Amino acid sequence: MKADNVTFKSKINFVSEKAFDKFRHGAYADVRRLQTLPEYSIKCRAGMTDADEFYTDEVRTCTAGGLINTKTRKAIGFHYYDDLSNLQNLEKFLKYLFDQIKEPDRALLIGGKNLKYSNYSLPIFDKFKEVFSKKIKILSVFQEHLFPFSESNIHYSAPKDEWTIHSMFRPKTGIVDNDLTSPDLFDCCFREIKIADGDSLFVDEKQVIDI
Repeated sequence: MKADNVTFKSKINFVSEKAFDKFRHGAYADVRRLQTLPEYSIKCRAGMTDADEFYTDEVRTCTAGGLINTKTRKAIGFHYYDDLSNLQNLEKFLKYLFDQIKEPDRALLIGGKNLKYSNYSLPIFDKFKEVFSKKIKILSVFQEHLFPFSESNIHYSAPKDEWTIHSMFRPKTGIVDNDLTSPDLFDCCFREIKIADGDSLFVDEKQVIDI
């Protein structure tokens, strides 16, 4: 099945933190680990996993997401840390990523944050977005967490072709964490959102037509 002939849509469903706890299963893309890619002569702080189900959490200034080949049902999730070394090795990591999954036709990107002490966060996210946009037809993007206290957790199920995401934010003057549990809160969470024509967006199982 080629991407331009896809008749179904991947589901992207935002849920509360409590609801997301049920999705902490499958392979874990652990950003705390140091990945050694000898064939590319690099070491980078990144989590990456290929599995029918995967998840990662505490995506803040990092860039995370996944690539999917709907024909082979192969999926790869990743969580890429933002530091100078990772920025310098990013092109090699991206090459490695696309070498692991041939001809992906869908992808999702999430993360990034504009903080004065996170100089590499947005340049790394922008590079992922640039490369993914050129190589993948169906790409949904949730770009740049807006508040200093904000993060996302993500899970993907290949059998269901479904993303489950928990995003939270805390306004600068607030002390309470807020979950993205209403379409009205997308503008509080992300600076830019793009939902691909081949994807469908939900909040707490209710479809969102316009954001």
